[in-house]
Amino acid sequence: MDNSKRKLAFAKSSEENAKKSRSKMVKCIMAKLVFFLYFNEDQWINSFENVCNDIFYEICDYLEGLDICRAFLNLNSRFQQLLKHSSIRLKINIYNSTQKDEFFKYSKVIKRQIHSISLQILRYSLDQFFSIDRSFHNLQSISIGDIESDQLISLLIHLRHLPCLYSLNIKTTDLIDDLNEIYQLIFSLPKLKSSKLDLYRDELSISIPISNNSSRSPIEFLYVVHYCTFDELSVIISCTPFLRHLKLSQTNKNDRDLTNLVPMNLNHLSICISDLNFAEFELFVRKIHSTNLKILHINFAQRDIRFLRADCWQKLLSQQFPQLENFSLCYRELGFRGEHPAYGGELNSFVSLFWIQLNLIFDIEIRENANFYFIRSLKKRWYQHSLEHSKSTQLTVKYVYSYEPAHLLLQQIKRVLNFTQIYHLNIEQKISTMRLMEILHLLPDLITLKINSLSLYQTSFRVFERELDRTLVLEHTNNIKCVYLEKTFTTKDISFLISFCPQMKYLNVECLQNMNIQLFLRKILKQMNEKHHEYLRSLCIYTKKADEQMVKELNEMISQETLLADYTIRRELYNIHLKWK
Repeated sequence: MDNSKRKLAFAKSSEENAKKSRSKMVKCIMAKLVFFLYFNEDQWINSFENVCNDIFYEICDYLEGLDICRAFLNLNSRFQQLLKHSSIRLKINIYNSTQKDEFFKYSKVIKRQIHSISLQILRYSLDQFFSIDRSFHNLQSISIGDIESDQLISLLIHLRHLPCLYSLNIKTTDLIDDLNEIYQLIFSLPKLKSSKLDLYRDELSISIPISNNSSRSPIEFLYVVHYCTFDELSVIISCTPFLRHLKLSQTNKNDRDLTNLVPMNLNHLSICISDLNFAEFELFVRKIHSTNLKILHINFAQRDIRFLRADCWQKLLSQQFPQLENFSLCYRELGFRGEHPAYGGELNSFVSLFWIQLNLIFDIEIRENANFYFIRSLKKRWYQHSLEHSKSTQLTVKYVYSYEPAHLLLQQIKRVLNFTQIYHLNIEQKISTMRLMEILHLLPDLITLKINSLSLYQTSFRVFERELDRTLVLEHTNNIKCVYLEKTFTTKDISFLISFCPQMKYLNVECLQNMNIQLFLRKILKQMNEKHHEYLRSLCIYTKKADEQMVKELNEMISQETLLADYTIRRELYNIHLKWK
């Protein structure tokens, strides 16, 4: 038995080594291909004419179709035959007139191998593309950008002849009032399974109902990237009985008429709703009756505080979507002049067993003049080792109002605190130490702190003492255990953080490329020893200069200068990890 296991393990190991070796060989050939293709045609011919078929096929998976034709079609008769008669699936990109000309030059030879075409229409005529006919019998995917509506209609009429067109993505450039003919032509494509329709349509355009006389479309995935009324959505659903995945990016504002909404047998729904309140959204959910729904992503802009009530969501999701596996919510709140409705729900309400089982957490982002509230999946974070579901709420500040009064930002933070305690703070802009202290004055429960970069002022503490209760802020920062500084300019940044977060256990810093890491680390450890910092026990330094030689030199410095006693130091890619007792 043990012998058979050893044989199996050996076979697996051999197979893995063979795959690695093959992958290495393909990459090597690819590197030569790029060099010879652009610099030395004669060497290219001599080096590649004896490449075996399997390696050739693998190379083709990495390359764009026109590059393959340019490189191999005129190399020798063997490669011509491989391109003409093999099962290679070519991906064609046409973004300029040169590529367009090459496509029509090569297409007569490779038309049976073309699997996908990505095409920019703007600046040249579409007429030539009508040569794409049923002889392109393996063409499964077309992506068209910057096309005018009249050109689009002509092209859609022509695409009906393609026998295997499964995917169609369209982006138009001019305003479309009437979607009727475009949708009818798309729904008449006999094999179409997936479509993304980025049709330029003003929200105030006259809404002409889409005819529901279209044939039943086989579409299963539909991404609607244009303003759409609920009546139009109902007609679209009626014409797509096999639809299982719907993404609707923009519903019309002031459209709240759900009377004609029809059931949708969906597995996946992503929708941006502009003007429904929570009660109207509940009616929308009951109307679509998608009891098999497994994935639901929603984006709201309507001002209704019930969108942040965990009990309302739990009841709705439990009753209407019993098979739900993945859920996310984005709720946007604009303006902060005291006009927002009061919240009467529980604090930290998204931490019950229901949300834990779905692996969902409540997060907030502060942007300029807006708060964004998210319910989303809990994902790995830099402080993973200190992450508990009940204390997972993170506030991300994307705009710090650097040149404006602090009260604008502080008002937004105070609004957030009506709903939840904040345990993790992420500041994505450079921030002054004074403004940082003003923020932390409001957040007594912080466990982790991540800062893009610090702006240090010598007067910060004096101003701070006059305007804030310094003792209270330092009590708040005593709870901070993990700190991450993304851009470290001097050791003064670290000195401030060590003093400001006296019970910090873990520090992660990213150093600038020209920084002397040895000198930097020496200063940090000496300062830490001088101030008898008893809590900090782990330091991670990110530098693109990190290598084993640097680790060796740092280790020797720490040992020879007795900067630490019982410690370990190791490198993981660009990160140098230092731990001590």
